[in-house]
Amino acid sequence: MNLKTQLRRLNLFGFSACLRITDAVWVVLLVSRGFSLWQIGLAEGIFHVVSLLCEIPSGMAADLIGRRRSLAMAGLCGCISALLMAASSTFLGVCCSMVFSSLSCSFISGSDEALLYDSLVQTGQEANYIPLSAKYTKIQTVGRVLSNAASLLASMLSYVGFYLLDACIGLLRVITALSLTEPTVTETQAQRQEHPFRDLKQRFLEHIHIAAGFLKRRPDVACIMLADGLVTLPSYLTLMFLQQRLSELGVATMWLGLPIMCISLASIAGVSVGEKLHTEGVWRLYAVIALLVGCGTIAAGLLPVVPAIIGAMIASGAINAWLLHLQKYLNSQYPSDQRATLVSVNMMAYSVLMVGASPLTGRIGDLFGTAGAGLSALGMVILLTGICTMVTYKKRA
Repeated sequence: MNLKTQLRRLNLFGFSACLRITDAVWVVLLVSRGFSLWQIGLAEGIFHVVSLLCEIPSGMAADLIGRRRSLAMAGLCGCISALLMAASSTFLGVCCSMVFSSLSCSFISGSDEALLYDSLVQTGQEANYIPLSAKYTKIQTVGRVLSNAASLLASMLSYVGFYLLDACIGLLRVITALSLTEPTVTETQAQRQEHPFRDLKQRFLEHIHIAAGFLKRRPDVACIMLADGLVTLPSYLTLMFLQQRLSELGVATMWLGLPIMCISLASIAGVSVGEKLHTEGVWRLYAVIALLVGCGTIAAGLLPVVPAIIGAMIASGAINAWLLHLQKYLNSQYPSDQRATLVSVNMMAYSVLMVGASPLTGRIGDLFGTAGAGLSALGMVILLTGICTMVTYKKRA
C-alpha cells in the first residue's frame, strides 16, 4: 500500500463527504415551505431512528465486505437522498430523503476511521494517528465551511437547485471511495477480501457474538461511549436550531451560512488545541468538555446574535478536541477485525440519544415560541453531567 496516496484519497473523500451545501439552510428552506419546527425535529428524529437501526449492521458490513465498499455505498445513498428531497413536496417525501441521508452517514461512520487506522497499522505508522486524524478532521471541516458558505447561493439557487448540486457531490464520493485501497492487517481480513460474500450470514452472526462479548467484558468502554453520545448532541442540534433562531433575530437567509461557517472554523481550532492536549484520564477530560459544551449551548440559545454565535463556537471547538482523544482511546481498545463495528456502536449511542433529543428540542422551541429554548434546555443537561462527573472524579481522587 502506498500510504501517501491512500491518505490523499481518503482526505478527498472526507472533504466531499462533508461538502453538503444544504446543511446551513435546510431548516430555513423547510420552514419557508410551511413545515413546523416540530415536523423538522421529527424528520431529524427519523434520521436517527434509521441510524440507530442501521449503524451496527453498516459497521459490520464494513468489517465483513470491506470499508472501501461501505464508503462507496455512502456516496450512493447520499445522492439518492438529495434527489428525493429535490423531487418531493410532502412531509413523507422529506422523511424518505432523511432515511437515505441517514443510511449514507451510517455507511461512513466507522468505515473511514477504521480504514485510516488499519492503513496506519498495515504500514507501521499507527503512532502517527492523532496528527493524521487531526488533518483528516480539518479537511472535513473545510468541506463544512464551504457548505456553509453555499448559503450565499440562496439568491441564485432554488430549493431544487440546492439538492441537485448535492446529488452531484454524492457521485463524487462514490468515485473517490472506489479509488481507495482496502487495508488488510489480519489473516481474516485477507480472506474476506478474496471472498467478501462467502458464508456472509454465518460470519455476520459470529461477528455479532464477538462484538457483544467485547462490550460485555469492557463496561468501561460502553460507559464512555454513552457519555460521548450525550456531550456531542450539540454538534448538530446547535447548527440545526441556531439557523432558525438567527432568523428570528433578523438574520437574512442568505447570510445564515456565515455564522455557521464561523462555528465550523471553531472546530478546526478545537482540533488544533486537542492535538496539544495531554490528558490524565478520559473521564477528567469529559468533565471539562461537558462544562464548555453546556455553557456554549446555553449561550447559543439565550444570548443575542454575536454572543450566541460565540457560544456555539466554543461548544463546537470543545467537542472536536474531545473527539480527537476519544477516538484514539477507543481505537487502542478495539480489536482490528471488529473495529468498524465497534465504532458504529459508539455512533449508535449518539443516535439513541438523538432520537429523543431532536424532536424534544424542537418541541420545546415550539412551546416557548423560539428555537433557542430547546437549545438552552439541552445545554443545561450537558452542563449538569459535567458538574457531576467533576465532583465524582474529585471524590475518587
